[in-house]
Amino acid sequence: MRILLCNKYFFLNGGTERYLQDLLRQLPVDGHEPIPFSVRYSNSWESPYNRYFLQPPGSPDEMHYRNVRLGALNWIRYLDRAVYSLEARVRLSKLIADVGRMDIAYLLNIYNYMSPSIVHTLRHHRIPVVLQLGDYHLVCPSYLLLRNGRPCTLCVKGSYYHGLRYRCVKNSTVASAVRVAAMTVQRLLRLYQNLDAFVVPCLFMGSILVQAGFPPSRIHLIPYPVFTSGHSSASPRKNYILYFGRITYEKGLDTLIGAYQRAMLAEDLVIMGRSYDGEEERLRKLIRPEWKDRIRFIGFKTGEEFSRWVAEALFTVVPSRWYDNAPISIYESMSFETPVLASRIGGTPEQIVDGITGRLFDPDSEADLCDGLRWMASDRQRLRKMGEAGRAFVLDRHAMEKHLGQLLDLFRSVIENSRCR
Repeated sequence: MRILLCNKYFFLNGGTERYLQDLLRQLPVDGHEPIPFSVRYSNSWESPYNRYFLQPPGSPDEMHYRNVRLGALNWIRYLDRAVYSLEARVRLSKLIADVGRMDIAYLLNIYNYMSPSIVHTLRHHRIPVVLQLGDYHLVCPSYLLLRNGRPCTLCVKGSYYHGLRYRCVKNSTVASAVRVAAMTVQRLLRLYQNLDAFVVPCLFMGSILVQAGFPPSRIHLIPYPVFTSGHSSASPRKNYILYFGRITYEKGLDTLIGAYQRAMLAEDLVIMGRSYDGEEERLRKLIRPEWKDRIRFIGFKTGEEFSRWVAEALFTVVPSRWYDNAPISIYESMSFETPVLASRIGGTPEQIVDGITGRLFDPDSEADLCDGLRWMASDRQRLRKMGEAGRAFVLDRHAMEKHLGQLLDLFRSVIENSRCR
């Protein structure tokens, strides 16, 4: 199959890009041809298709909204991408004209810096479309299902106006208005309603889409994959507890820092990841003087260094306060036999067998997380057994080969159904 892979970032920014990287690596091994379409930044991976990529709304060095200098021209570009971009349609049409028709398009994160307008181009060329969902962009202006820091589903069944009323996007009336307007236009154009299939990583996310009116027959559960072949399951453990992932408010790191200081553990707390919107600075202010040397921020890591930090941790913590769908960090931890302590919210209860592969705690509860930290740290033998059970779980359900088999079966079904229309 010739498979168009669309994602707004073509560099390692987070879990979605690790997944994209895995697909680009594995699909050719199985005899398929992946063709990327993205936005061209200064640190984009090399590809023979880069010349077809979109120009970024800002400069090639401004990868994230917080870094962009928002002059008048950049604002126009952002509005264009957020609502409906003709440039995106033209660029994609040029790619299809030059390299030939693809069998199917697989869309990952295409919002804001790319554009959902490419769906109309794909429809024009009769290319079936599958959308993979990693968050709640289709049903929530802020994409997090959070309002004033708490879970909220007002827009799922109702009007997007709630997003403007409560200034859900960056606590800004202007940003919220732009996002609500974009979602309203896209709903009127039925950009997402006419897609062939939606891939969700957990049952919880599928249930949210059904509540929003999407047809259940088009929603397919295919859990995230994890490459495990290069992961050592026998790394010596060191005396630290690890969080890794985005450092953002919805990830609940303030609750973790408070619970850790309250637990009075002998183990250090290490926080690994890239900070957004000044969150690391805010979190550092929560650390009491006597804990400043025990709570360490080590930045964003990749490759062997990333693997070493995960493999040598006693356990990892996922303290999310939003409806986290199915954090890849949980699967990655388990693949290294590192058990996980996670909040009981969204899709995480589907990932962890409580007391067997890890432990769950009540979201945003510093007291319950404190108890969980103490319980996890109190028995190294139990941690070892949970780690072994977690790796077995990942090997059984989340191997890349199994994921690709399910995904390609869906692609074949979608292609066949599209021929019958």
